[in-house]
Amino acid sequence: MQLVREGQPDALDQITRCYSDRLLAAGRRHCRTGTEAEDAVQDALITAAEHLTQLRDDAKLEGWLIKVVASACRRIGRGRKNDGGRHDAEADPTAHGDSNPEAELARRELGELLEHELLALAPRDRSILLLAELDDFSAAQIGAELGMSEGAVRTQLSRLRGRMALALQKKSDQGL
Repeated sequence: MQLVREGQPDALDQITRCYSDRLLAAGRRHCRTGTEAEDAVQDALITAAEHLTQLRDDAKLEGWLIKVVASACRRIGRGRKNDGGRHDAEADPTAHGDSNPEAELARRELGELLEHELLALAPRDRSILLLAELDDFSAAQIGAELGMSEGAVRTQLSRLRGRMALALQKKSDQGL
């Protein structure tokens, strides 16, 4: 942050190198596709370059950057609201190295179920759940980010967790 405040030209470069993997991971959680995630990270870095000097000293840079990526994902999602292909999911290239085909199939089915349930949520609900579960944001932080009261966030988060648990339980009852 000191380099940014001093106006060093390579400050954003250093921030990008330091946080790019974490930002891309956040983008993948909040966006529908890997391409959208990459676009969101790029948009977020442009926004960061424009507003980084306004960041308070006591604010955490990484958390702020993740919020900017999540906001970029929401903007991208709204911009493609009527695109019929927006629900097409890209294949997950991550390999688990599991030599047990049954376990791999179960893992894949679970991933597909979670993806289906997440994509079925309204964008705001998906953001609430992802910010809480994957980015470890507090209800107060989520509320500030999304313009909601802390109590409303807690209530909605409880409902969303219940919905996800119910979907997992139904799948488990079916033999997953």
